[in-house]
Amino acid sequence: MSKASVSNETDSMLCLWAEPWGTDHWMRPGEEFTVVTETDPEESPFNVVVHGQGITVWVNSASESEVFDKNGNPAPCGHQRSADAGF
Repeated sequence: MSKASVSNETDSMLCLWAEPWGTDHWMRPGEEFTVVTETDPEESPFNVVVHGQGITVWVNSASESEVFDKNGNPAPCGHQRSADAGF
């Protein structure tokens, strides 16, 4: 199992994208999410990209991933997405 933690250290909502599935998980300021896959850490399972729309975690060698909040609760696709997010 591999994990990548991402935290929002900005003053605004930030989107964490899990690719290649394109799922969006919105973080409030100060929140931390963890992306988890069943891939072994030796297989370099993640690439992280910061861009104008948020942060993308590319899962390179797994068929699925899950995103969890700081307390271990699932943060499914669309988690905390605002109605005006443009989707």
